[in-house]
Amino acid sequence: MFTGIIEEIGKIEKIKKDSQFCTLEIKASKVLEDISLGDSISVNGICLTVTSFNHQIFKVGTMSSLRTT
Repeated sequence: MFTGIIEEIGKIEKIKKDSQFCTLEIKASKVLEDISLGDSISVNGICLTVTSFNHQIFKVGTMSSLRTT
């Protein structure tokens, strides 16, 4: 159960996909004020781990969708 506080609504700036993984670049401001590598940030209700960040965006990784066809 998510028990954190929603600080802001970010905007997905870029999605990079390969056969196994996706990297999301999310534009934000408030959450970046005290962010650290490895932090867990809720993105649309799913906690994702920060893999890199700068003063405007943070990046998180996900697994790509699996297709059964």
